[in-house]
Amino acid sequence: MKQRVHYGLAALLLFVAQNTYADEALPGVGVPTPEVVKLLKELNQQYGPDTVTLVSWLLDTAAHSGSVLTAAVRVTGNETREDATFLVFWVVTGLIFNTRTLNQTDRVTALWDKILAKAFSHLDTLKVPADGIMVDLLYHYKSFAETADLTEHVDDPGPVEEAKFYFPGDPLRAFLSKEISPQTLLSRSQVLVNDTPVILTLPGGALKTDSSDRRQDGNPT
Repeated sequence: MKQRVHYGLAALLLFVAQNTYADEALPGVGVPTPEVVKLLKELNQQYGPDTVTLVSWLLDTAAHSGSVLTAAVRVTGNETREDATFLVFWVVTGLIFNTRTLNQTDRVTALWDKILAKAFSHLDTLKVPADGIMVDLLYHYKSFAETADLTEHVDDPGPVEEAKFYFPGDPLRAFLSKEISPQTLLSRSQVLVNDTPVILTLPGGALKTDSSDRRQDGNPT
């Protein structure tokens, strides 16, 4: 299955997702061709090495999230929202969610668990030419039998739903350095589904709260 990574205004970068990689392979990419190496260098020059790393891991986690359709990633530049700039990562997940078992909240939670949290787990910090990042995830949803083979729905995957995660830089870096919990990061970010704000509460709430969480929330340690 071919995976696509787009960035800048018009540059198109094709990657081949593989289940096993050579030692020198990039995550989710396989062994890069000279053309891919050139384009990755341009991506690095325009947005920095952390952007290249996050693109690679978003592609890897999307491709291994249970997706049956083509997974794709592109960086589309900056978006201004509420006087802050966000570097936008556009992700086609390739996922088809079953509405019989997963409602909208469940679907967005799965995106966090399967793609975002796993991609972020490979980063210790993130430096980008913006105040934060926005990850725009697209996926399909429909009703089908739980025992159905997902590949049977490739030609008719159902309507598209879009979840946007706006992560301000400071809370995201605090999360990456394990100073705050996943729930605290989400509470300081914005999540939209089809451009409608939602509040995402992870199962178990904050999952882990440390002294940094309590200090930043204004509570005594």
